[in-house]
Amino acid sequence: MVIEIINKLLMLLFFMSCLNALRHSYYFIQTWFSSTEEEPIKYMVKPMSLWMLGLSLGYVLTVIFTGLGI
Repeated sequence: MVIEIINKLLMLLFFMSCLNALRHSYYFIQTWFSSTEEEPIKYMVKPMSLWMLGLSLGYVLTVIFTGLGI
């Protein structure tokens, strides 16, 4: 019973991590294509958001290599 709840929470965390990584990827690509050589636009990430992105990518990579669940 408890293992099932933990596995569902891990699945939810994985889904949220994927959404966070996709969100940052979308904004990076959007900034990259709207930027011109005359007027370059940098993709700025706040420190807290950068930490969350790093944790999200780390969790996604961990799930890819080790699997999801207990």
